[in-house]
Amino acid sequence: MTRSIRIVVSLALLSALTIGLASNAAAGGRKVLDSTLTGLPVGSMLLNGVTGGGVPWSIDQGRVQLFEDGRLHVDVEGLVVTASGINPVTTGGRAVVTCNNAPVAMTDVFPFSSPAGDSSFETTVTLPDQCLVPAVFFTNAAGRWFAVTGF
Repeated sequence: MTRSIRIVVSLALLSALTIGLASNAAAGGRKVLDSTLTGLPVGSMLLNGVTGGGVPWSIDQGRVQLFEDGRLHVDVEGLVVTASGINPVTTGGRAVVTCNNAPVAMTDVFPFSSPAGDSSFETTVTLPDQCLVPAVFFTNAAGRWFAVTGF
């Protein structure tokens, strides 16, 4: 009896693992980046070929997930100019993806959902066959960054 229960439990766990792997593959593959966002510490800072905004920015919370098929999820909360605590950007923001320390993709502009500097969007970008050291920058419409993945 005990042996039968172990076999049933083992088969159930194996089935669950197989279904989980299959759904991951069906959803476009593994995550290549799952990171928090950090604000721009110094105005006009150049990083991975992307120039920062003219003044320091801070962020309450931010999260980015990038998948190998190019799916990109970006959540930003409380992105503001550090000195004033205000987000003066009214046009919204976009994501710039870098691989191999160079920009490789840029999203459309997505609006801020509040004047407090909140934005959330899901989109798809085209990634190169090999994407080493991926990073995602949250930028203004002109491509100057305010927050970047990392800590």
